[in-house]
Amino acid sequence: MASNRITGRVKITAGTDILLNKAGAKITGIGASGLAAVERKEVLGDVGWHGYVEEPVVASLEVTISDRDDVSLSVLSSLAGDDTNVVTVEPYGTTIKSYTLNNATSVGNFELTAGEGETTIKYIGSSWSETPTS
Repeated sequence: MASNRITGRVKITAGTDILLNKAGAKITGIGASGLAAVERKEVLGDVGWHGYVEEPVVASLEVTISDRDDVSLSVLSSLAGDDTNVVTVEPYGTTIKSYTLNNATSVGNFELTAGEGETTIKYIGSSWSETPTS
């Protein structure tokens, strides 16, 4: 039976660290599972549609997290793209599927907002893999 559950809240893990993420995480560059994403753009001419071209799209995750004493921005910044570095996003409270950013690399240069104690971090990678877990 199909589920009506929509991906709302998510749990994000960077390496082995569960992030204290706030609402609004943005995932881009999802294509066929495990393959680099492409964006197809039309090619038009005087006589109409000729076809399309494909342009690569970077797989990425941008998320705002809370910075506490038990959070190391240095560790989160140190992920640097090899096969063991992954960032996993899974819908909170369910085990239906997860998305894994392969070869995750931190873009670094985090900014910390005082008062709110939050920082926005961004990871890029080679592709997203979707894994059904049920």
